[in-house]
Amino acid sequence: TALRAVFDSLDGTTRGSHEIRRSGAAGELTGTSRAWTFGDEQPVDVVRTVRNAVSRRMIGRDVDVSLHADDFEVHETETVTRAAVALLIDQSFSMVVNDTWRDAKTMALALHTLASTAYPLDALQVISFANVARVVHPHELPDLEASYVQGTNLQHALMLAGQFLDRHPGAQRMVLVVTDGEPTAHLLPSGEGWFTWPPAPETIAETVAQVDRMTRRRVPISWFRLGDDPGLARFLDEMARRNGGRVLAVSADRLGDYVVTDYVRSRRG
Repeated sequence: TALRAVFDSLDGTTRGSHEIRRSGAAGELTGTSRAWTFGDEQPVDVVRTVRNAVSRRMIGRDVDVSLHADDFEVHETETVTRAAVALLIDQSFSMVVNDTWRDAKTMALALHTLASTAYPLDALQVISFANVARVVHPHELPDLEASYVQGTNLQHALMLAGQFLDRHPGAQRMVLVVTDGEPTAHLLPSGEGWFTWPPAPETIAETVAQVDRMTRRRVPISWFRLGDDPGLARFLDEMARRNGGRVLAVSADRLGDYVVTDYVRSRRG
Protein backbone atom coordinates (compact mmCIF):
# COMPACT_ATOMS: atom_id res chain seq x y z
CA THR A 1 0.00 0.00 0.00
CA ALA A 2 2.84 2.40 0.83
CA LEU A 3 4.57 1.66 -2.48
CA ARG A 4 1.33 2.08 -4.42
CA ALA A 5 0.72 5.43 -2.74
CA VAL A 6 4.19 6.61 -3.77
CA PHE A 7 3.83 5.55 -7.39
CA ASP A 8 0.33 7.01 -7.63
CA SER A 9 1.87 10.41 -6.86
CA LEU A 10 4.50 10.18 -9.59
CA ASP A 11 4.13 12.19 -12.74
CA GLY A 12 5.41 9.86 -15.43
CA THR A 13 5.72 12.59 -18.03
CA THR A 14 8.19 14.63 -16.04
CA ARG A 15 9.78 12.19 -13.60
CA GLY A 16 10.60 9.36 -16.01
CA SER A 17 9.35 5.82 -16.41
CA HIS A 18 9.27 3.32 -13.59
CA GLU A 19 9.35 -0.03 -15.32
CA ILE A 20 10.40 -3.07 -13.29
CA ARG A 21 12.94 -5.48 -14.72
CA ARG A 22 13.47 -8.98 -13.32
CA SER A 23 16.39 -11.20 -14.18
CA GLY A 24 14.34 -14.40 -13.88
CA ALA A 25 17.11 -16.13 -11.93
CA ALA A 26 17.78 -16.57 -8.25
CA GLY A 27 21.40 -15.48 -8.54
CA GLU A 28 24.70 -16.11 -10.34
CA LEU A 29 25.41 -19.62 -11.66
CA THR A 30 28.18 -21.45 -9.77
CA GLY A 31 28.85 -24.06 -12.46
CA THR A 32 27.45 -26.96 -10.44
CA SER A 33 24.04 -28.61 -10.37
CA ARG A 34 21.99 -30.74 -8.00
CA ALA A 35 18.82 -32.80 -7.95
CA TRP A 36 15.62 -30.78 -8.13
CA THR A 37 13.47 -30.69 -5.02
CA PHE A 38 9.96 -29.35 -4.66
CA GLY A 39 9.95 -25.57 -4.33
CA ASP A 40 13.27 -24.93 -6.10
CA GLU A 41 13.30 -21.75 -8.19
CA GLN A 42 16.76 -22.20 -9.71
CA PRO A 43 16.97 -22.64 -13.51
CA VAL A 44 16.71 -26.21 -14.78
CA ASP A 45 19.93 -27.84 -16.02
CA VAL A 46 18.45 -29.16 -19.27
CA VAL A 47 21.53 -31.15 -20.36
CA ARG A 48 21.89 -33.10 -17.14
CA THR A 49 18.13 -33.59 -16.88
CA VAL A 50 17.93 -35.19 -20.35
CA ARG A 51 21.11 -37.19 -19.69
CA ASN A 52 19.52 -38.66 -16.56
CA ALA A 53 16.47 -39.70 -18.58
CA VAL A 54 18.63 -41.34 -21.30
CA SER A 55 20.77 -43.14 -18.72
CA ARG A 56 17.66 -44.55 -17.07
CA ARG A 57 16.47 -45.91 -20.43
CA MET A 58 19.87 -47.45 -21.26
CA ILE A 59 19.91 -49.54 -18.09
CA GLY A 60 16.54 -50.97 -19.02
CA ARG A 61 14.30 -49.18 -16.59
CA ASP A 62 12.18 -47.67 -19.35
CA VAL A 63 11.43 -48.32 -23.03
CA ASP A 64 11.01 -44.75 -24.27
CA VAL A 65 12.96 -41.68 -23.26
CA SER A 66 10.64 -39.70 -21.04
CA LEU A 67 11.27 -37.32 -18.22
CA HIS A 68 10.46 -38.34 -14.67
CA ALA A 69 10.48 -36.06 -11.67
CA ASP A 70 13.68 -37.58 -10.30
CA ASP A 71 15.51 -36.84 -13.59
CA PHE A 72 15.40 -33.10 -13.09
CA GLU A 73 18.45 -31.21 -11.95
CA VAL A 74 18.83 -27.47 -11.36
CA HIS A 75 21.79 -25.15 -11.59
CA GLU A 76 23.29 -24.13 -8.27
CA THR A 77 23.24 -20.35 -7.82
CA GLU A 78 24.60 -17.93 -5.30
CA THR A 79 23.09 -14.61 -4.36
CA VAL A 80 25.17 -11.66 -5.54
CA THR A 81 24.35 -8.22 -4.18
CA ARG A 82 23.85 -5.80 -7.04
CA ALA A 83 23.42 -2.66 -4.92
CA ALA A 84 23.88 -1.95 -1.23
CA VAL A 85 21.66 0.88 -0.02
CA ALA A 86 21.73 2.54 3.39
CA LEU A 87 18.61 4.59 4.12
CA LEU A 88 19.14 6.95 7.07
CA ILE A 89 15.96 8.44 8.56
CA ASP A 90 15.85 11.25 11.10
CA GLN A 91 13.85 9.91 14.05
CA SER A 92 14.21 12.96 16.25
CA PHE A 93 11.21 14.62 17.92
CA SER A 94 11.33 17.51 15.43
CA MET A 95 10.01 15.10 12.79
CA VAL A 96 6.81 14.86 14.84
CA VAL A 97 6.68 18.60 15.55
CA ASN A 98 7.06 19.35 11.83
CA ASP A 99 4.53 16.65 10.90
CA THR A 100 6.96 14.78 8.62
CA TRP A 101 7.43 11.51 10.50
CA ARG A 102 4.42 9.71 8.99
CA ASP A 103 5.58 10.50 5.45
CA ALA A 104 9.12 9.40 6.26
CA LYS A 105 7.95 6.05 7.59
CA THR A 106 5.67 5.50 4.59
CA MET A 107 8.61 6.23 2.31
CA ALA A 108 10.77 3.67 4.14
CA LEU A 109 8.07 1.02 3.78
CA ALA A 110 7.72 1.81 0.08
CA LEU A 111 11.46 1.66 -0.58
CA HIS A 112 11.84 -1.63 1.29
CA THR A 113 8.96 -3.14 -0.68
CA LEU A 114 10.41 -1.97 -3.99
CA ALA A 115 13.91 -3.23 -3.20
CA SER A 116 12.74 -6.64 -1.97
CA THR A 117 10.33 -7.30 -4.83
CA ALA A 118 11.73 -5.57 -7.93
CA TYR A 119 15.42 -5.82 -7.01
CA PRO A 120 15.78 -8.94 -4.82
CA LEU A 121 19.57 -9.01 -5.23
CA ASP A 122 19.91 -5.58 -3.61
CA ALA A 123 20.75 -5.20 0.07
CA LEU A 124 18.86 -2.46 1.90
CA GLN A 125 19.46 -1.38 5.47
CA VAL A 126 17.26 1.18 7.22
CA ILE A 127 18.96 3.18 9.99
CA SER A 128 17.05 5.59 12.22
CA PHE A 129 18.82 8.25 14.24
CA ALA A 130 17.86 10.48 17.15
CA ASN A 131 20.25 10.91 20.12
CA VAL A 132 21.77 7.62 18.93
CA ALA A 133 21.29 5.58 15.76
CA ARG A 134 20.17 2.00 15.30
CA VAL A 135 19.42 -0.48 12.55
CA VAL A 136 15.69 -0.93 11.95
CA HIS A 137 14.65 -4.41 10.83
CA PRO A 138 11.90 -4.69 8.16
CA HIS A 139 9.29 -6.10 10.56
CA GLU A 140 9.81 -3.08 12.85
CA LEU A 141 9.02 -0.44 10.23
CA PRO A 142 5.20 -0.39 10.48
CA ASP A 143 5.26 0.27 14.24
CA LEU A 144 8.34 2.49 14.32
CA GLU A 145 7.73 5.70 16.24
CA ALA A 146 9.70 8.93 16.48
CA SER A 147 11.95 9.42 19.47
CA TYR A 148 11.03 11.79 22.29
CA VAL A 149 14.69 12.11 23.29
CA GLN A 150 16.48 15.22 22.04
CA GLY A 151 19.27 14.81 19.54
CA THR A 152 20.01 14.30 15.84
CA ASN A 153 22.98 11.93 15.77
CA LEU A 154 23.87 11.84 12.09
CA GLN A 155 27.45 10.90 12.95
CA HIS A 156 26.39 7.57 14.49
CA ALA A 157 24.01 6.85 11.62
CA LEU A 158 26.76 7.37 9.03
CA MET A 159 29.06 5.15 11.08
CA LEU A 160 26.52 2.29 10.99
CA ALA A 161 25.95 2.89 7.28
CA GLY A 162 29.69 2.61 6.64
CA GLN A 163 29.87 -0.70 8.50
CA PHE A 164 26.98 -2.03 6.42
CA LEU A 165 28.49 -0.89 3.11
CA ASP A 166 31.88 -2.37 3.99
CA ARG A 167 30.22 -5.80 4.02
CA HIS A 168 29.28 -5.33 0.35
CA PRO A 169 32.52 -4.14 -1.31
CA GLY A 170 31.61 -5.39 -4.79
CA ALA A 171 28.14 -3.85 -4.90
CA GLN A 172 27.01 -0.47 -6.16
CA ARG A 173 26.86 1.39 -2.85
CA MET A 174 24.67 4.36 -2.03
CA VAL A 175 23.52 6.33 1.00
CA LEU A 176 20.20 8.18 1.25
CA VAL A 177 19.69 10.56 4.19
CA VAL A 178 16.35 12.10 5.21
CA THR A 179 16.54 14.81 7.85
CA ASP A 180 14.94 18.07 8.96
CA GLY A 181 17.59 19.39 11.34
CA GLU A 182 21.30 20.00 11.85
CA PRO A 183 23.41 17.42 13.71
CA THR A 184 23.03 18.09 17.42
CA ALA A 185 24.45 14.87 18.89
CA HIS A 186 27.39 12.54 18.43
CA LEU A 187 28.63 9.32 19.96
CA LEU A 188 30.96 9.45 22.95
CA PRO A 189 33.73 6.84 23.45
CA SER A 190 31.50 5.25 26.09
CA GLY A 191 28.85 4.58 23.42
CA GLU A 192 26.37 7.13 24.74
CA GLY A 193 24.90 9.95 22.68
CA TRP A 194 25.90 13.50 23.66
CA PHE A 195 23.42 16.25 22.80
CA THR A 196 23.81 20.02 22.72
CA TRP A 197 21.97 22.91 21.12
CA PRO A 198 23.08 24.85 19.20
CA PRO A 199 25.29 22.25 17.49
CA ALA A 200 28.67 22.04 19.18
CA PRO A 201 31.91 22.20 17.12
CA GLU A 202 32.75 18.68 18.36
CA THR A 203 29.47 17.32 16.99
CA ILE A 204 29.96 18.96 13.61
CA ALA A 205 33.58 17.75 13.42
CA GLU A 206 32.63 14.16 14.23
CA THR A 207 29.83 14.23 11.66
CA VAL A 208 32.04 15.72 8.95
CA ALA A 209 34.64 13.02 9.66
CA GLN A 210 32.06 10.34 8.87
CA VAL A 211 31.07 12.14 5.66
CA ASP A 212 34.74 12.22 4.65
CA ARG A 213 35.05 8.48 5.34
CA MET A 214 32.08 7.88 3.08
CA THR A 215 33.81 9.99 0.42
CA ARG A 216 36.97 7.87 0.70
CA ARG A 217 34.76 4.83 0.11
CA ARG A 218 33.66 6.56 -3.10
CA VAL A 219 30.04 6.50 -1.92
CA PRO A 220 28.04 9.64 -2.82
CA ILE A 221 25.33 10.70 -0.38
CA SER A 222 21.91 11.90 -1.47
CA TRP A 223 20.51 14.32 1.11
CA PHE A 224 16.75 14.83 1.31
CA ARG A 225 16.18 18.05 3.22
CA LEU A 226 12.80 18.55 4.88
CA GLY A 227 11.75 22.01 6.01
CA ASP A 228 13.47 25.33 5.40
CA ASP A 229 15.97 25.56 8.27
CA PRO A 230 18.73 27.84 6.87
CA GLY A 231 21.36 26.26 9.14
CA LEU A 232 20.54 22.80 7.84
CA ALA A 233 20.56 24.08 4.25
CA ARG A 234 24.07 25.52 4.65
CA PHE A 235 25.37 22.39 6.35
CA LEU A 236 24.00 19.98 3.74
CA ASP A 237 25.23 22.12 0.84
CA GLU A 238 28.73 22.01 2.31
CA MET A 239 28.52 18.24 2.85
CA ALA A 240 27.41 17.73 -0.75
CA ARG A 241 30.42 19.70 -1.97
CA ARG A 242 32.79 17.66 0.21
CA ASN A 243 31.28 14.31 -0.73
CA GLY A 244 30.22 14.82 -4.32
CA GLY A 245 26.60 14.00 -3.55
CA ARG A 246 23.56 16.20 -3.94
CA VAL A 247 20.84 17.87 -1.88
CA LEU A 248 17.15 17.69 -2.73
CA ALA A 249 14.82 20.04 -0.88
CA VAL A 250 11.50 18.21 -0.79
CA SER A 251 8.08 18.60 0.77
CA ALA A 252 7.00 15.80 3.06
CA ASP A 253 4.15 14.69 0.80
CA ARG A 254 6.59 14.17 -2.12
CA LEU A 255 9.34 12.53 -0.07
CA GLY A 256 8.50 9.00 -1.22
CA ASP A 257 8.45 10.14 -4.84
CA TYR A 258 11.94 11.66 -4.64
CA VAL A 259 13.61 8.90 -2.58
CA VAL A 260 12.23 6.00 -4.65
CA THR A 261 13.09 7.79 -7.91
CA ASP A 262 16.62 8.58 -6.69
CA TYR A 263 17.14 4.94 -5.71
CA VAL A 264 16.07 3.67 -9.14
CA ARG A 265 18.12 6.35 -10.90
CA SER A 266 21.26 5.69 -8.85
CA ARG A 267 21.28 1.92 -9.31
CA ARG A 268 21.04 2.43 -13.09
CA GLY A 269 24.10 4.68 -13.00
